[in-house]
Amino acid sequence: MMHDDERKTYAISIALIVTMFAIWGLAHRLYDTLLPEFARALQLDDNKLNLAQWILSFGYCLMVIPAAMLMRNFGFKAGVTFGLGVFAVGMFLFYPAAEQHQYYFLLLAALTVGCGLALLEMAADPLIVTLGPVESAVRRLNLAQTLNPVGILVGLFVGRRIVQAHLQFTSSQLAHEIVKPYFLIGAGILFFALLVDYIDFPKVATERVKKDDRTLKDFALLFGHKRYLRGAVALFLCSASQVVLWGFTIAYAQGAPHDAALYSGADILLWSLIAFTAGRGVGTALMYKLDPSRVLTAFAFAGAALVAGAAVSGNQFGQLCIVGASFCLSVFFPTIFGNAIRDLGPLNKAGSALLMCAAGFGAAALPLTSLLSRFVHIQYVMVVPSLGFLLIALFAVDFYRADKSAGFSARTTPDQLSDTPPGDGVAGMPR
Repeated sequence: MMHDDERKTYAISIALIVTMFAIWGLAHRLYDTLLPEFARALQLDDNKLNLAQWILSFGYCLMVIPAAMLMRNFGFKAGVTFGLGVFAVGMFLFYPAAEQHQYYFLLLAALTVGCGLALLEMAADPLIVTLGPVESAVRRLNLAQTLNPVGILVGLFVGRRIVQAHLQFTSSQLAHEIVKPYFLIGAGILFFALLVDYIDFPKVATERVKKDDRTLKDFALLFGHKRYLRGAVALFLCSASQVVLWGFTIAYAQGAPHDAALYSGADILLWSLIAFTAGRGVGTALMYKLDPSRVLTAFAFAGAALVAGAAVSGNQFGQLCIVGASFCLSVFFPTIFGNAIRDLGPLNKAGSALLMCAAGFGAAALPLTSLLSRFVHIQYVMVVPSLGFLLIALFAVDFYRADKSAGFSARTTPDQLSDTPPGDGVAGMPR
């Protein structure tokens, strides 16, 4: 736990940590927005495009053991710095992909970016959890995560502007032009990595394990924590539900009857992201009055009902249900992650790596659901996230009952509030 003088000393470093949440939100959305342009430039078919979409998430699975070893032996700060460096390299690798018109270079660039983002998340999330008392860990992570959807929205708007600016280019010209933003972002990220390396961080960010400790032993011990394992399953369901809900939003709108269209698919997705941002702020605020697991339970049950409405309706009501479900989705990731990792102590570094791996595997639900969509109407695909939301609600109930039976209290006290890192959100205002 940090005291007031420590928070003042490390205010800049804490602000940098929290900025990471916006960075990977921007990166994910910018990649998703610009990938169709790369597909047009490289003349990719649907199968290659789907693989390029998924391989970034595969980086999360690939980095499990390396990330855990890096953070255990060199600390959270090293994980953040190295993650930023790998992220920057990935952005630079888009240049040969564009200039050489090579699909495999594109896959390599996306995989490298995914590995860098994985390192960032595996380091920043548990670091926020450990920067204060256990009782307020879930709430603190939600508060820090409010910047994530802000980054998502910025990435969406920037990506759209780039796409609009390149509409007049032919496919041969497009590859050369679209790589320029990646170079600028890569340079900015590299500067950010140097800044993080230069700034002093709290002691908890640089703690190392003893030399005789083994990372694989930590992974083995994690399987003895039932709460953690439930959290890993819930996080898998969270990722799977999110990628299907948003991945099929545009197709859902296109499949609606012409006279039932409320907005275009892109506009519905935009409003969903705005609702997601608002939901993170509202959900976090509620957690200062209610137990976070109770808030997660309410949001998950409401979200399950809304997505079920989208599956049944398929018209304007269904489109509004998707926006409403995005509002509910907002608190899922940080609340599940915080609940799963808060009691792990020295196992939290290996634990965070496995949790992000679970989230990475959840992204595989998108291509699998694409196969399902060939046999059923697109609106019925929404049954998949509805079931995911429902199961998450049941996990949330289990978290709350376990805490209640153990006498654990997540109620906020003034002392706990004072341990919230400065600069990690605005009152009333994501991953």
